[in-house]
Amino acid sequence: MSQHEDEQIENLKRFWQDYGTPILVGITIAVTVFAGWRYWQTEKVNSATKAATVFQDMLGAAQRSQLNPDDKAATTDVQRLVKDLKDDYAGTPYAISAAMVEARHALDRADNKGAEKQLRWVLEQKPTEGIRVLATTRLARVLMADKQHDAAIALLVKEKAPGFEPTIEELKGDIYQAQGKIDEARKAYQSASVALQARDERSPVLELKMADVGVAPIIVKKDKPAVTEVPAS
Repeated sequence: MSQHEDEQIENLKRFWQDYGTPILVGITIAVTVFAGWRYWQTEKVNSATKAATVFQDMLGAAQRSQLNPDDKAATTDVQRLVKDLKDDYAGTPYAISAAMVEARHALDRADNKGAEKQLRWVLEQKPTEGIRVLATTRLARVLMADKQHDAAIALLVKEKAPGFEPTIEELKGDIYQAQGKIDEARKAYQSASVALQARDERSPVLELKMADVGVAPIIVKKDKPAVTEVPAS
């Protein structure tokens, strides 16, 4: 073996003594992280698949209950499966959807408290804007039905979703009207009308409600585009 080869071997030994352990640790960490990521991905897929299966079973039970309200076994199955989804798969959209279905199911049974419980749980999960507004407005209607008008209004006032302003304002008008607060109802209905006009939409139902409280839709005049005159040639 040549002197040059001996030097290379000695350099390699020193390098390994100095850096071998950190390199091994780094490789181990990288492999562990990758394995953990693969495991997490697999578990995520497995969890979603299981949640989807439970959700489908819940929908089947809900359909049986809807077709036959006297089917107590179906009602029990719905409640049990919804609880399973909320307990075991709270991080999936299936749990939120199941709670929304159970809220509807509870209302069909005239169980307003049960519906309120499910809707509040949905809101606690910080869902997407569309689901949040849907749960908020449904909860407000439940509260209105239970004569909790102030609580319903407070719930809607906190909801800031410009894309859903017509729906929210119209519902506020309904609640104010139920309270006998006609002036507030008029303002809310007018706000809903203006928001609809901004989208070039109208609602005959809203207009009937406005007529019922003695107010006409506010006509919003849009600025006409400037017309540039072309000089005669």
